[in-house]
Amino acid sequence: MEQQRNLWDWTDNFSWSKYNESQMKEKTIFMQLLREICNLIEQPPHSKGRKPVNYSDMIYALALKNYLTFSSRRVHSDLKLAKELDLIHKEFHFNTLLKYLEEPSLKLILKELIEISALPLKQIELDFAVDATGFGTSKFVRWFDVKHGDKNAKRREFRKCHAMCGVKTNIITSVEVTEGYTHDSTQFEGVVKRTFSNWNVQEVSADKGYSSRKNLNLISELGAVPYIPFKKSTSGKRVRNHTLGIWGTMYRYFNEHKDEFLQHYHKRSNVESVFSMIKARFGNNVRCKKQISQDNEILLKCLCHNLCCLVQEIFLNKIDINFKKCADNYIAHKH
Repeated sequence: MEQQRNLWDWTDNFSWSKYNESQMKEKTIFMQLLREICNLIEQPPHSKGRKPVNYSDMIYALALKNYLTFSSRRVHSDLKLAKELDLIHKEFHFNTLLKYLEEPSLKLILKELIEISALPLKQIELDFAVDATGFGTSKFVRWFDVKHGDKNAKRREFRKCHAMCGVKTNIITSVEVTEGYTHDSTQFEGVVKRTFSNWNVQEVSADKGYSSRKNLNLISELGAVPYIPFKKSTSGKRVRNHTLGIWGTMYRYFNEHKDEFLQHYHKRSNVESVFSMIKARFGNNVRCKKQISQDNEILLKCLCHNLCCLVQEIFLNKIDINFKKCADNYIAHKH
């Protein structure tokens, strides 16, 4: 509850009645928005052999499955209903859903859909935050427990989701999924550049794990102000050197106007809210056993989260959603 109050404090025209209405109508509007954004998916070229399933319908079915948090078997009746409403052309067998969840090409498609799904809020979001979180898997690996000297100890494997989000609406603007023990800072440049290419960014906040000259210079060169606190080990001896640029400037600001700095920095709490919302709503674990399926499952959670944010903003801020127009203005990325 406290995390959501942070969001409401940012929303000048928040109304309980509108919020309640958005929640009551969410599923119906979600299914419509999901259909509209899936219409952007182009069918891969096919020359010979058995005709593949319609990718647009397949991703719709997989996203609906994740939204409902159902198993591939239990979602069948909802797919039947979606077909009756002309939202998909056919009902998929549960084995077909699981098969296509392992498709490597889905990862790029889903990442682009997530980025496009955020663009209707482009005029609202100016400040952004970056962080990462882990999603547990059903697999355990052996490792050496240094503390207790247990060579047969086991720990759960997990996948890590690196995301950048707007701090007002909690919309995810770019995302990457990696192995669980990948350092957060290694993915910073990628998620930041993908957001900057499609958004007007004024501020970027992140925790101390991202504190480095390289990351601060990147944000500054892209035209925004980095609010990343400095580690205790950071020395101020070389700050007097004006050649330090943004690093020296922000270090002085951090030390001489700490309260003001922290007001900007604490906007990053909203990215924690994003992860909390996703895990509370769609689960903090992934069900699949293969890595590509796990990555696609996490990306589907992010896509569902974005569409739910859009439903809320339709009622709170009366935004208009035109995914076709957003896709026309979208700058794709090389992966």
